[in-house]
Amino acid sequence: MAIALTPILFVAAIQAYVDGKQSLEIRRSDLLGIADRAIDEVEQELITSESMLKIFSEQIAAGRCSDVQSWLTPEMPSLINVAFFDENGVSQCTASGETGFTIYDQAWNEALKNGQVFLRTDSFMGKGAKESMFAIFYRMEYRGEYVGAAGFGMAAEDLADMLSGVEKSAQNQVDLALADDNLAVFGDELPVALQKEWVETAHAEDGGHLFIVSDEVGKSWDVVLNRVGPGDLYAVAVRQSPGLFDEVTLRPAVMIGLPLLSFSIALASAWFAVDELVLKWLLRLRRLAYTYGRGEYDARPDQDFQMAPEEISSLALAMDRMSERIGKRDHDLKAAVSERDAALKEIHHRVKNNLQIVTSFLNLQSRRVTDPESRAAINSTRLRIDALSVVHQTLYQHDDLDIVHLGTFFEHLLGHLSNALGLDELDVDLTYDIEDLPLRADDAIPLALFVLEAITNSTKYAFVEDGGEIHVLLKEQDQGLLLAIRDNGSGAESDTAKVSGTGLGSKLMSAFERQLNGKMEVSTAPGEGYEVRLFVPHRTS
Repeated sequence: MAIALTPILFVAAIQAYVDGKQSLEIRRSDLLGIADRAIDEVEQELITSESMLKIFSEQIAAGRCSDVQSWLTPEMPSLINVAFFDENGVSQCTASGETGFTIYDQAWNEALKNGQVFLRTDSFMGKGAKESMFAIFYRMEYRGEYVGAAGFGMAAEDLADMLSGVEKSAQNQVDLALADDNLAVFGDELPVALQKEWVETAHAEDGGHLFIVSDEVGKSWDVVLNRVGPGDLYAVAVRQSPGLFDEVTLRPAVMIGLPLLSFSIALASAWFAVDELVLKWLLRLRRLAYTYGRGEYDARPDQDFQMAPEEISSLALAMDRMSERIGKRDHDLKAAVSERDAALKEIHHRVKNNLQIVTSFLNLQSRRVTDPESRAAINSTRLRIDALSVVHQTLYQHDDLDIVHLGTFFEHLLGHLSNALGLDELDVDLTYDIEDLPLRADDAIPLALFVLEAITNSTKYAFVEDGGEIHVLLKEQDQGLLLAIRDNGSGAESDTAKVSGTGLGSKLMSAFERQLNGKMEVSTAPGEGYEVRLFVPHRTS
């Protein structure tokens, strides 16, 4: 409270300053209000001009510039010329003077050519003109292509005279004028010269800006620049400054400003105390928590929190101890996961090796069997075991032990099947188009066996002597996987010829369809090949 009441000692020194600031705000608001009212009539004239330019643009383009000017002059006294310029900026029609002259600034024509619909210009002296003017251009198109611009020339002095529409009683000896980006001034003679940086500031701000300047003899002036619409035209209001002191505002400053100032200082003091004692340390605790969240458990808060309040220092120490325990447990969990992954890879590797041993046993047994059907059954079994072996080989060769990446997996599987079935000797090309999609290992096994049975069926039944082609397609479609195996062999008599049969391959394909919760379709016809399609929806859990 001692700090909050300190401003009372400085009342005598700051009363004048507070009074002057409030008086300055009143002057600013008053002068801005005058400038706003002065702008209204000019802006309305420009808006009306744009509307008339758009309405009569077709007549202007048709060469009736003089007629349009004669029609509009009674309603728009500031209109001094009507012209049409082609796409190259050359006049084709004008209400005053001869045609054939180019637009005053080719940058205006480029802006219209690049898509600007309306363009308001700075002041300039056109060809044959006797006074400065502002121009408004309207872009014209034919079938989407720029063909030229219709334009109005507006007398600068006439527009400036519209500023005098503000009531003289409200002006209170205010000088009003129009100015452009080049600091050309039209209207009342201003007691101070405009500065380029004032125009740049007014261009960047909405609602006008107040400048306080001194002239050559030391008089202070209030200057307001307010932009007129979207162009580079500005209304200027200038009035002599009354100074920083005003008796009218002195008493409110003493009665209201002082308590507010005391309260502000008390609030600032409380904020400073809270920031120094609490917020600063909480921010450091938050940074420490983010550090632990990134897994950097070695960070220690000891030095940073030596000067902190006891409660926050204790909290930092507790977080430090917590980080040590979490770090140790995180290390143990990572080690356990690494051991589990190594064990699973070893298991998959051994399963793959054991399956290969079983395959070798079957190969030996197949050589001892003379019955063709028995040997074929053993070979089919060997192929199915080989497919399982490829799954386990893929699993232990990748870091993710639960997911099979189908691109690499099917490349190995189909290459192995091509060699095992002797497709090269049968003159059968096995082609494939496989998207490299992730799939759970539990689903990859029945999917692989399904492909095995389908390719084996095509190899057995599709081709006679001339060989052919078997194509495998796998892609993502409609929230699931689409698998298609197609051959260009002899085909079958009906769509169900090879699926509803009593053979083991057909029964296995139906079993795999149910296991994957999929839907199988077959399309075939004599001489047109055979295709089996299996759609497998994504599992929701």
